[in-house]
Amino acid sequence: MFQHTLLQAIVTALALLPSSTDAFVSPSAATATAKLGTRSALPAFPPEFLDGLLAPDPTISPEVGYARKEFWFYFFAGSGAGGIGIAQLPSIFREAGAARDVAGTGPTLGGPALDAGPLVGLYYDSEISEGDVADAIQKAPTAEFISSRSESVNYMASKGYIEQGDFLKEMNAKKCNPLASIVLFNAISAGKGGLVSPVVYEDKLAAYREVSSTRDVASSFVGDLNGFLAVKAAAFVGLVFCLLVDLGFVASAGIPAWL
Repeated sequence: MFQHTLLQAIVTALALLPSSTDAFVSPSAATATAKLGTRSALPAFPPEFLDGLLAPDPTISPEVGYARKEFWFYFFAGSGAGGIGIAQLPSIFREAGAARDVAGTGPTLGGPALDAGPLVGLYYDSEISEGDVADAIQKAPTAEFISSRSESVNYMASKGYIEQGDFLKEMNAKKCNPLASIVLFNAISAGKGGLVSPVVYEDKLAAYREVSSTRDVASSFVGDLNGFLAVKAAAFVGLVFCLLVDLGFVASAGIPAWL
C-alpha cells in the first residue's frame, strides 16, 4: 500500500516537472518553441488538484502529513533549478564533441604532442600536435581582419567581438589544423563563451607569440588552455553535484512521507 502511494507521488512529480521547469524559460523562447510545434503545451492543473496535494489528510499522522508537504516543497523548489542544470549538461558535451569530431582531420605538422597536463586528453580525447598549435598561433589573423569579414549575425560580433565561427573560418582558409584552431580559441576565450573581446584577443596572441616559434608553444598559452579546461571541468562537476544534492533533498523528504 505504502509503495503504491509512493509510486503515485513519483508519477505525479514527474508529470509536473516539465511545466515547472518551463517557468525558467524566457517568454520569447517559450513563444518560439510553441510556434515551431516541437512540443505540446500541458494543460493547466486545476486549483483543487494542488489543494488535494497540500490539504490535511485525516487518515495519516501529523508527522507524515508534514513530511509529505516537505516533499512537495523540495520537489517544486528543486525542479526548476534541476531543469536548468540538466539543460546545461548537453551544451558542455556538445562543445567537447565539436572538437573531438575534427581530431585527426585537416593538415598537420605532426611532431610531439602538446604537453599541457591530463585535462587535455580527457576533454579533447586526442593528442594535439605542438607544432600545429604553434603554427595556428603564428597564422592567426588580427581581430580587425576577422571582424571585417565576419558573417555572424550576433550583435556583439557586429561591435568588433571575435565569434568562434568567424575565427575558425579564417583559420581554415589559412590551412591551419582544425583541432589546433579550436584549442587556440578555447585558450583565448578562457571558457567564457564563444565571443572574445578584440582587446583580449590581440593581447593574448601577442603573449603567445613572444616565445613561440615554428615548433614551440608559449607557457602562457598552456596556462590559458588549462584555465579553460578547469572552467569546463568545474562546471560539469558543480552541475552534477547540485543535481545530486537536489535529488537527495527530494528523496530524504519522500521516504518518511510514503514509506
